[in-house]
Amino acid sequence: MQYLKEEIRKNIVEEALKEFKKRGYKDTSIRSIVKNSKTSVGNFYKYYHGKDDLYENLISPVYNRLMDYINKFDEVIVSEKTDDIFYELMEKILEIFKESSTELTILLNKSEGSKYENCKKTFVDFITRIVSAKMEYELSLQGKRLKNNFIIYLISYNLVESISIILREKEDGIEVRKLILDIIDIFYNNIISKLECENIR
Repeated sequence: MQYLKEEIRKNIVEEALKEFKKRGYKDTSIRSIVKNSKTSVGNFYKYYHGKDDLYENLISPVYNRLMDYINKFDEVIVSEKTDDIFYELMEKILEIFKESSTELTILLNKSEGSKYENCKKTFVDFITRIVSAKMEYELSLQGKRLKNNFIIYLISYNLVESISIILREKEDGIEVRKLILDIIDIFYNNIISKLECENIR
C-alpha cells in the first residue's frame, strides 16, 4: 500500500515537472497534472495543498541550494587566491545545473506568477556584484579603478539570458555544463581590457 502511495506521488511530480516546463507556473493547472498522472484531484490534495505548494516542493530545494553557494561568494575576500575559491564554488554550482536542469529550466524560464519570478534579476545582480569586486581588485593592482560597472552589468544580464536559453534547448547535463563554461569564457575572457577605468590619484 505504501508503495502505491509513493508511486502516485512520484507520478504527480513527474507530470508536474513536464507541465511546468511546457506551460510555466502561471498556465499550469492542477487538473492537467492530475489527468496526466492518472490520479484524482482528491489524491493530489493528499500530497500537496495546491499548485503553489507543489511548485515550492519542486523548485525551492534547487533554488535554495543554488543560493547557498551564491551567498558563499559574498563571504570571499577578494585577493590573489580569489580565482581558486571562485572556481571551486562555480564547479559546485555547475553540478546543480547538471543534476537539476529541468527544475532550473522552470526556474529561469517558466516562473512567472510564482514567488521566483524575479530570480533572474537576483542572479544578474549577484554576478554583476561579484565580477565588479574582482575587477576592482585587479585594476587596483595596476593603479587604476573602475569608473562604472555598466559593461559588467550588460554582460551579466546576457549571461543569465544565455544560461536560460541553454537550459531551455538542451537536456543533457554534461552538454549544459560545457555550454555554460563556454559562454562564460566568451563573455568574460579579457573583460578587464574592455572596462572604462581611470588612474588612481
